[in-house]
Amino acid sequence: MLRRILFVTLFLGLFLAPIAAHAQEQALRIGVFDPELVWRQTEVGKKYNADLSTARDRLQAGIDRQQTDLEALRDQLRQQQASLNESRIQQMQKEILDKKTDLDRMNEDATREMRSQLADVQNRFQEMLLKTLDVFGEENTYTLILNRGVIDYNSASIDIKPLLIARFDEMHKVPPASASNAP
Repeated sequence: MLRRILFVTLFLGLFLAPIAAHAQEQALRIGVFDPELVWRQTEVGKKYNADLSTARDRLQAGIDRQQTDLEALRDQLRQQQASLNESRIQQMQKEILDKKTDLDRMNEDATREMRSQLADVQNRFQEMLLKTLDVFGEENTYTLILNRGVIDYNSASIDIKPLLIARFDEMHKVPPASASNAP
């Protein structure tokens, strides 16, 4: 039994010593970042946010115009209803219904378009972020880089956000502004 204990101890000592020495040589390096802050603080993220806001404002302006036209037609019917014949009242009610249907479709189309644009921009940004994380992790010999959203606590000393944002901006230049580049 004693021989067996000595053998296991000797084996473990011989086997684990190189692993322990290597672990001491290679310090475990962990970084944490918040992808939402990277989105908001990188130049590309700011550009994508601006493009999305511009698209939203453009779509909203069209919806607002349609809504104004609809309200004007409703007001006209209310004001003139007493002096109009039944045929004209029905015609105006049909116009109101058609405009309301058009407005509903415009709202649905705008919502669908914004969702599509947001998904497209988020996917492109995610690809850029993953590429940046790969390069950044390799360059700075990180063992592990974690998304802040999946951990409950981390020391501020392992927050890599400022360095990651700088590297992201280096790797991914802001696309030039043009109407054809808008998402």
